[in-house]
Amino acid sequence: GTDEIGNLSKTFDQMMKNLKATAASRDELEREIRERIQAQEAKKQEHALGNTIIDSIPGTFYMLDVNGRYVRWNTYQRDEIVGKSESQMADVNAIDTIHPDDHQIISSKIENVLKNGSEETVEGRVLLRGGPTFRWFLMTGRQMMIKGSPFLIGTGIDITERKRAEEEQIKLEDKLHRAQKMESLGLMAGGIAHDLNNILSGIVSYPELLLMDISEESPLRKPIETIKESGIRAAEVVAELLTIARGVATGKETLNLNTIVSEYVKTPEYQKLEKTHPSVNLTTDLNPDLLNVTGSSTHIKKILMNLMTNASEAIEGTGTIAISTRNQYLDEPLKGYEDVHIGEYAVLIVSDNGSGISSQDLERIFEPFYTKKVMGRTGTGLGLTVVWNTVRDHDGYINVSTSETGTVFELYFPVTRKEVAAHETEVAFEDYVGHGETVLVVDDVKRQREIASGMLTKLGYNAEAVSSGEEAVEYVKKHPVDLIVLDMVMPKGIGGRETYEEIIKFRPGQKAIIASGFSETEDVKIAQTLGAGRYVKKPYTMEKIGLAVKEELEK
Repeated sequence: GTDEIGNLSKTFDQMMKNLKATAASRDELEREIRERIQAQEAKKQEHALGNTIIDSIPGTFYMLDVNGRYVRWNTYQRDEIVGKSESQMADVNAIDTIHPDDHQIISSKIENVLKNGSEETVEGRVLLRGGPTFRWFLMTGRQMMIKGSPFLIGTGIDITERKRAEEEQIKLEDKLHRAQKMESLGLMAGGIAHDLNNILSGIVSYPELLLMDISEESPLRKPIETIKESGIRAAEVVAELLTIARGVATGKETLNLNTIVSEYVKTPEYQKLEKTHPSVNLTTDLNPDLLNVTGSSTHIKKILMNLMTNASEAIEGTGTIAISTRNQYLDEPLKGYEDVHIGEYAVLIVSDNGSGISSQDLERIFEPFYTKKVMGRTGTGLGLTVVWNTVRDHDGYINVSTSETGTVFELYFPVTRKEVAAHETEVAFEDYVGHGETVLVVDDVKRQREIASGMLTKLGYNAEAVSSGEEAVEYVKKHPVDLIVLDMVMPKGIGGRETYEEIIKFRPGQKAIIASGFSETEDVKIAQTLGAGRYVKKPYTMEKIGLAVKEELEK
């Protein structure tokens, strides 16, 4: 019994030891399981923290494998750029999100990062959700080695607004450069025109004086008339230069574009164009209810002539030019204009089925002296500049559309509700002669003084002349005059406007007309608001100066 009790005690002790060992193993197992669970939870939290961090990046984040496929990404990259679900992302190649025109450069950057370990930065266009819409991004990529394999870690910042601002800045700088170029050429053209008009006075004005003293039967009459006509044509070319210089000297009146078209097709210029281009046909479609505009008939006809000439030369072989008119209400901008005044416009359209204008040329067609014509064939490179400046001077707009099948010029002129005045009959010489009134000619050019004085004397006036504004002021103080013919541009001393301002201080209401070889400037308008009368553009003709003087004296 004692032995059995001892054995049972030993067996119990061993069982207790085994139970304790099992409990310890169980505790160890439970501890290990708890540690593994805690590690997995920590890993989950770390991954969640990582996602939170990369999702907070102001832009895109992505990790690419050696094949350019996504390994990791932020929600911006997934939702805004790729546009795929979480499970689909791993099947997407990053280059598929890039605009096709940028594939080559960005592919080379990715390759440099993955193969050479270089850090790359590049600007490129990124497609949004696989569609045609894109935005500009500044993308940076660097290499990360994980278990011996290279990966690309990349970020991208949206720079679309910056790129747009840069493009707008470039456009503004280009626009400013063109404006400065146009202004410089305009100033040059205006200066040349002023000098040429002074020179042409001798060719236009003196023949007119000579013809008054030569009999109809004189053999000299025809050559002198030819000289005069040539001078007038030269003056018309100078008028183009004045138009380029921005100002349009010719007065404006109420007119109808349909009448301008009808009158143009009867001119010698159009008849010459028909002979030069016999295979080009003209069609017209003029709106019978076209509203009137305020403008210069001479300059709008010049527009038509330039557009018709260009259209004819754009047609190779047989073709058609169409002139049409219409009324249109504008309430939205036109291409090339930042804003357009809302309102009614009369539109003059000249279209052709020629070869069209290239996109490179279209940007420059209105620049002075820019021409694609063969030197010596036709044109000076001024035609479309005249068109542009004339339309601008009329507060209008130009819309040009072109393709390989032809070109369309649409010219918009603001309408007026005024009626066209009755056509004036030619004024007889007797209607603008004087009756001994004293007229003072003020001009710094001796030849101009002689021409104006000679014409006024022939017209029956008592003509006196001085060579400067200062002399004019002193003369009028001592010798009151009925009227002053006042040159606006006198480089030495005070100009025409200042001269008139000084004179009316002591001779209020002094009558005057303004003369210049330049365009109608702000000084002219200021002088007219002070009381000066009509503006007369040089070179002088008997009718121009006679009518202006007569009109002012009879006020």
